[in-house]
Amino acid sequence: SKDEKWLLMISTQFGCAVGCRMCDAGAMGFHGNLTAGEMLGQVRKVLSDNPGLDPRSHPKLKVHFARMGEPALNPAVLEALRLLPSELPFPGLLPSLSTVAPKTPEAEAFLERLIEIKNEHYPGGRFQLQFSVHATEAGLRKKIVPIPVWSPAEIAAYGARFVRPGDRKITLNFALPEGERLDVGELKRVFDPALFLVKVTPVNPTYSAD
Repeated sequence: SKDEKWLLMISTQFGCAVGCRMCDAGAMGFHGNLTAGEMLGQVRKVLSDNPGLDPRSHPKLKVHFARMGEPALNPAVLEALRLLPSELPFPGLLPSLSTVAPKTPEAEAFLERLIEIKNEHYPGGRFQLQFSVHATEAGLRKKIVPIPVWSPAEIAAYGARFVRPGDRKITLNFALPEGERLDVGELKRVFDPALFLVKVTPVNPTYSAD
């Protein structure tokens, strides 16, 4: 329930520059990045709309930088993450970020800086990172996420540097098309289960998904 886990979904862009096949945000096109202030404004709005819940004592206040937009293509997300502990200096705060791992210099610089911000502001399991992989088969993955992205091996190598003792495992998210299966053997071969966990999520019935 929301009393036990309060999830705030924060948009990072106007539309999205990626265009994943099951998501309507990309179908809207990309119309620019949000500022850190605009992202934190979304947090304030949700808090003010829920006066019955006290963020100061909530056991898990999860602020998820995910939809709409690709966070790793907006450097202002890093500033929002840096400011968030001052905005919400509460013990239940748990920021999280979901990315498809775009293979661009901007995104790679973003993910390097994310390691520093996590270690400085959110040590000891107070941050959650998710890679939206969606498929183990390269051709199918490219159909779902139609931009260049990190390979599984590159994600695995990054995870070895990202996860410190006491940190949460990195989530590998798969929104599988109907009838498709994960290659469990490939997952075990590439990803260290001490660093990664796998989550399979249903595809929401959006226009794009249909």
